Amino acid sequence: MIVAVVISTVLLSIAGIVSIVHVARSVGVPDRAVGLDLLTATIINMLAVTSAWSFQPAVAVLILLLTLLAFLGSVAVARFLDRTRS
Repeated sequence: MIVAVVISTVLLSIAGIVSIVHVARSVGVPDRAVGLDLLTATIINMLAVTSAWSFQPAVAVLILLLTLLAFLGSVAVARFLDRTRS
């Protein structure tokens, strides 16, 4: 189990760094929204790994709330971009 946690933590850390670089280098709002969605998904997955490793089911509530917030944020950005393009 420790090997799986270490490997997933390393890979998720790399994904987080890549998404931060993507947000920093992107020019448009859609590109930044995609980068922030990737960063949010990475954070959610890190919380899931932490919850599985420490056997704390209370983190599941935080994961659900963050997932809902990320979804609503993505929908809001999509609606904003749709209104600005038309």
